[in-house]
Amino acid sequence: MGHFNGGGGVSVSSGLRKLQHRGPDEVSEIECGHGRMGIRRLAIVDLTRGVQPVLSEDSRVMGVMNGEVYNHVELAVWLRNKGHDLRSRTDAEVLPHLYEEYGDQFVEKLRGMFALAIWDSKNERLLLARDRFGKKPLYYFQLGDGIAFASEIKALRAMVPDAEWQVREQSVYDYLSLGVVPQSEAVYEGVAQVPPGCVMVFERGQVETNSYWVPQPSKHTACLEVVREMVQESVRLRLRSDVPVGVFLSGGIDSNVVAYEASRETKREVETFTVAMSEKGLDESTIAQVAAQRYGVRNEVLHLKISPERDLMELVRHYDQPFADSSALACWALARAAAQRLKVVLTGDGGDELFGGYRRHLAAYRLGQMQGVPQWCWRGLAAIIPRRKRRSSLGFARRFARGAGATPARRYLEWSSDLLLDDEKRMIWQGGKVAATEGWIEAQVEGNTSLLRQQMQLDQRVNLLSDLLVKMDMATMAHSLETRSPLLDHELAEYAMGLTDGELLRGGVTKSVLRRAYADVLP
Repeated sequence: MGHFNGGGGVSVSSGLRKLQHRGPDEVSEIECGHGRMGIRRLAIVDLTRGVQPVLSEDSRVMGVMNGEVYNHVELAVWLRNKGHDLRSRTDAEVLPHLYEEYGDQFVEKLRGMFALAIWDSKNERLLLARDRFGKKPLYYFQLGDGIAFASEIKALRAMVPDAEWQVREQSVYDYLSLGVVPQSEAVYEGVAQVPPGCVMVFERGQVETNSYWVPQPSKHTACLEVVREMVQESVRLRLRSDVPVGVFLSGGIDSNVVAYEASRETKREVETFTVAMSEKGLDESTIAQVAAQRYGVRNEVLHLKISPERDLMELVRHYDQPFADSSALACWALARAAAQRLKVVLTGDGGDELFGGYRRHLAAYRLGQMQGVPQWCWRGLAAIIPRRKRRSSLGFARRFARGAGATPARRYLEWSSDLLLDDEKRMIWQGGKVAATEGWIEAQVEGNTSLLRQQMQLDQRVNLLSDLLVKMDMATMAHSLETRSPLLDHELAEYAMGLTDGELLRGGVTKSVLRRAYADVLP
């Protein structure tokens, strides 16, 4: 976190106190031109010498980072061969030196999850950057010609206490449809997030934002051996740590793939954690136990004790913004339990969004094969199907029919949410003028793509970015626990994006590629 040209009323120290949970091991700050930068460190690599902020040899370039650069070992070797003096083994150490070599393009060399800031004192410019999928948050608040930035809104509010902090009505309006505040919005006026895969530069009173990752995968058929090799490498990189690394293990394919590869890659016994659910239809602990025995990992089944009153209030305090994913409570309790044993865990996040794992993905694929059916037929069918629970087959059949005759945005909401549509919100909205949420959703869809790809794009740019990754980051970092997502490696993602629709859902089966690639090991 930090500020540039923020003035005398901005206190980095106050903001850092609000982020103690993100980094209880070390706190430091440094002056940078007309501002300051600070960091709360969770020590994972080079525990004693890996201090931040990190500096170039002449101290002209300095940086701070929340997150991890997984390929830092290879980058450090390359930098030392180029003559750079790296003073520690920590991953953040490579940042100022890479910036000296590549300028703003240095982030293209990073393979990891990160929110970072670079101060270039020679050119008096501040650079903010965020990882490709937005796993790590990075909020900013413009202060006239200056800026304040932080990993969480509560730190911004503490750093700039005299700001008005007015609620942004558009964010509330969008929340009523999505259950989250969609990025890069924030719930307060004047606050936003650096977009995923982007670099934002503040220089001479000007602000410029550029994307450094626009995947353009070429279409190819799946090579199952290549998929396994790429997953294996991704897991191997994310096991780099000077502290033990565990895995969140469920009965699903994604976490099983990660747990299996982790068990093969490490000499230590891998610890895994599984949540036991009281509702039989949702409990996957038995499957997870069978898988753990097969992989040779030590699995702990957690019967979580959740206090709605106490834990819900803690969630509200940490999340800073409206957030309606009910599973956040279980994720919170799971993180609290795992943090008593470990500092780092791997998750299976991203597998559904990249490999076609949701029922609505199969629905979009099937709908694409029936595009000759007129919309009035779908609307008529939806009208005669009785209402049932959302998860039931009949309930989804009704949703399928309602979405089939709608725009991509309306279809996304029908298939993925129980919340309000724009026409429903307009009947009850008492606030000021706002834009249609469905219009914003439409803008996230790229043209000339199949219905399946449209649905997957929206799941990546709305559900994954603003719900799943936020839920996991806030819940785990609240307990000083770092989560790493091997299936969201950008090289693996680009490969998955190049797979044909038929490969992703071969035989009408979701996540067909991962299922086939790991058919010999999955329970």
